This record gives sequence, C-alpha cells and structure tokens, in this order.
Amino acid sequence: MRRLSPLAWLAVAVASSFLLGITYFVGMFSGGHEIDETCASVGRPMDDQYRAEHWREPGQWFPLRNKCDADHDLVPVWVNPAVVVLALLTGVCVVGSVGRCAKDLLPRRAGQKAACGSSTE
Repeated sequence: MRRLSPLAWLAVAVASSFLLGITYFVGMFSGGHEIDETCASVGRPMDDQYRAEHWREPGQWFPLRNKCDADHDLVPVWVNPAVVVLALLTGVCVVGSVGRCAKDLLPRRAGQKAACGSSTE
C-alpha cells in the first residue's frame, strides 16, 4: 500500500477546512436576518419567552443553534456533526502532513530518496 505524501495530506486538510468553513457559514446564518419571519416561514411561531431565556444560544460558537421555540431548531440537523467531523479531519490531516514530512526528513540510508525538499547529499 502506498503512503500519502505530505502534499496529499495537506491538500485534504485544505479541502476539509474549506468545507468546514462552508458548513459553519450555513449553520451560523441559517436563521436568516429576521428570525420571527424565518420561524413563521417554516410554520413555527417564535416563542419570545424561550428566546429571552436562551438569548446566548444563537451567538455561541458551538454547538450551532437558532431555535424558534424549545422544539424547533433552524440550524439543519447535519451541521453540528459535520463541523465536528470536518474539524477532526482537518486536524488529523495537518498532523499527518507534518508527521510524514518529519519522517521523510530523518537521516536516510544511502540510496533512499528524500522528500519534503531535502537532498540526500
């Protein structure tokens, strides 16, 4: 089985971080500009008392929530799990890229090819 190069690890990390940003954007702005109109458009009246008691929820970083009432969240159900998976994938790929590059830069025996911009001379 062929091992991934540091560049391949880094490419997957960049792609997953891009998808993470898009997913987070979708979750953060899922409530729209006017929350009462958005709730009405999905057939749920906005519960002002619930929103007053939980006023910090829409602005928190994680988990993403923007609820009309105690039962209905405007953030799609797939967003929070996708944020976790993509963040973990990004971290693992960055660590994999650094680890693979570090392994390639360790002293080599004669005749082995070096990677990550190093030379065997």
